[in-house]
Amino acid sequence: MQLVVSIADAGLLQLDASQKTSLNRARSGGRNRQFFTIPEEYDINSANDTAVNSVVAWSFYPKLLAREGKGWRNVSNNQSVTLHPTSVNKQADASVKWVSFYHLMQARNRNYNAHETSAVDDFAIALLCGDAEFKMYSGVISIDANRIRFAVRDWKSMLALKVLSARIREILAGTFREPQRRLSYKQQQWIEIWQTIFSQVKQ
Repeated sequence: MQLVVSIADAGLLQLDASQKTSLNRARSGGRNRQFFTIPEEYDINSANDTAVNSVVAWSFYPKLLAREGKGWRNVSNNQSVTLHPTSVNKQADASVKWVSFYHLMQARNRNYNAHETSAVDDFAIALLCGDAEFKMYSGVISIDANRIRFAVRDWKSMLALKVLSARIREILAGTFREPQRRLSYKQQQWIEIWQTIFSQVKQ
């Protein structure tokens, strides 16, 4: 609900009068809060949560946890963190290597618990998060001075990732600056490439 409200308030969702009423009812319902159904015209990525989670991770970065053994490490300060018992990712299988989070709270045992977590693919982190340096010779993507590193098999893949990263970051930044502006045909093509890759990654 927080995410939907933020997107609507930013102007990225154009809602009609009845939809605005429904959203306001859902956001101010307190304990009796109701669900808000995303309008069908905006629900194009519901089957591709990988793409959605990547944008969430980009927005929250550096609020990112990396799996470390049976626990998690906060990439921003190397602090050990646990997932809150109610987190949907608490029992996630070992294939989940990264999660973004909304906030941390200290528990009674003085450990920090991460709340509102979303699983993130390493491809999404390499593409969108932080200040990425694409080191062609060594085949490494270094994010924020080696805070995060990814190895890439060959220079062609590295070049493709570098170009795609630049285009997607540019489009997303422009969309947040001018929510009402429609994407150009070329921008739509870049978004389609991005979504196609994510759908293949998910499979």
